[in-house]
Amino acid sequence: MDDAFKFIIKNGGLTTESSYPYTAADGKCKSGSNSAATIKGYEDVPANNEAALMKAVANQPVSVAVDGGDMTFQFYSGDDRILLY
Repeated sequence: MDDAFKFIIKNGGLTTESSYPYTAADGKCKSGSNSAATIKGYEDVPANNEAALMKAVANQPVSVAVDGGDMTFQFYSGDDRILLY
């Protein structure tokens, strides 16, 4: 996620698909034109720190990554109950 945030900051933001549609062509991407969303910065919230997460949620959007390498996630069928620790 950090690389995505750095890309958004460096390239002047994100645009909508309607103003820059996918064309499946090789070449250089346009950047910074018709920005629909920009960010000025980001920070990582320490793991297992609920107070820091609550502070982050109160001030900005939050993205979350989940490690799907555990067998519970790999073989989840929708009927299982997953316990998050």
